[in-house]
Amino acid sequence: MKEGAALRRIAILDDEKEYLDSALALISAYQAERGVRFLVESFSSPSDFLDKTEQGADYDIFFFDIHMPGITGMNLAAQLREKNTESPIILASSSPDLAFQAFGVNATHYLLKPYAQKDFFEAVDKALRSLGAEHPKIVLLKISNGYCKVSADKIVYSESDNHYQHVCMQNGESMRVRVSFSELCEKLVPFGHFYPCGKTYIINFDRIDKLLADRVVMENGAVLSIPRRTMPDLKIAYLDYLKKI
Repeated sequence: MKEGAALRRIAILDDEKEYLDSALALISAYQAERGVRFLVESFSSPSDFLDKTEQGADYDIFFFDIHMPGITGMNLAAQLREKNTESPIILASSSPDLAFQAFGVNATHYLLKPYAQKDFFEAVDKALRSLGAEHPKIVLLKISNGYCKVSADKIVYSESDNHYQHVCMQNGESMRVRVSFSELCEKLVPFGHFYPCGKTYIINFDRIDKLLADRVVMENGAVLSIPRRTMPDLKIAYLDYLKKI
């Protein structure tokens, strides 16, 4: 761990001892392999977790099992978001069926049980990235009067306009960039969360709000019309992406 770096506090909640022990073991393995240290607290019931938070405990990363008696991990995540908690939340389940609901509460990750170490490590990596523990992904774009560096994560989508692309940012800004569609794809797609939809849009999967029959609604309210022949491939790619993060 870098000198002076703050210890990240992680809360892990699972009523099944097998999976609680598995998560704790993987957290220990992550710390050993990555050379970092966490302050980890584990809970076997939602009431224990709520009692601790009511006493003033705060955490940087939350790890909730979804299926628990009484209050579910999904309910807890929703409660945290209602309190304006922006900390990353990792939700876990033995079924992939709740992935869309998980992202409805702005979950950072959705993990399938039993845990694979690679997937578990990727989830923790992404949680730390969202906390600013790593340098943002930077893209250099050519604009009318020079060049501009932007964080790829803050790009919502881009739309093609002949030899230009309109790059729409999370803050509402739109930049007209002199670059071909294929060239911008080469810059963005390798990051893993951008998808070229036909030859018109490049969509940031992390910024999707809704997938409908013939359109995509982005988190900034933009509605992108998608040809019906293209939508099935888009949905498959998006679901595959959700399973990996």
